[in-house]
Amino acid sequence: MSVSFLIRTFTLGVAGLVTLAGAMLMIGSAQAAENEHRHGQGSLQILQAENQWQLTLSLPLDDAFGFEHAPETDEQKSQIRHFVVQAESFDTFIKMQGNCFLQGATVNLPWPFHADGEPPRHSENEHNERMHEEVHAHKNVETVYQIGCEEAIESITVNVPAISPSLVSIDAQWATEKGQGMQMITPNDNTLFLRR
Repeated sequence: MSVSFLIRTFTLGVAGLVTLAGAMLMIGSAQAAENEHRHGQGSLQILQAENQWQLTLSLPLDDAFGFEHAPETDEQKSQIRHFVVQAESFDTFIKMQGNCFLQGATVNLPWPFHADGEPPRHSENEHNERMHEEVHAHKNVETVYQIGCEEAIESITVNVPAISPSLVSIDAQWATEKGQGMQMITPNDNTLFLRR
């Protein structure tokens, strides 16, 4: 995810601009680590501007679905639909301490996928070219959450096993009005305390 995407996401006041400036430094320095694709390891970026929060969860396709290519079977399509439903409900994967509500969730897949599970039709040549490219590509699925909170948030808990049993860790980074930080989340150490 680019810093410019994060900037466009929020309409900020002065406090938000200061927060985002810190976030840009933190995220810029961690950009190389984020772009590195490692099975068993995801990333979570958290930004806050006043009572608005954006959480971006990025996972290797293999950890999210058990495969790294466009779905080909009904079972694979079903796995994607199941993941999307869970991801869009938000509190299945992530719980924010406090009075918060989901304003929107977007699951970004690396290929077109429709609610009915049917990918767009392509010619056999297009299919073969796409399959050749996919064999060598390691891609992620990204879920972006827009959250509104009516009170200060001091902790966020991530349900790592619910996201994927194969996940070993999630590298979390945050920038809030109270500060910024980084922490590795594991199934046994899965709560971020944002006042660190």
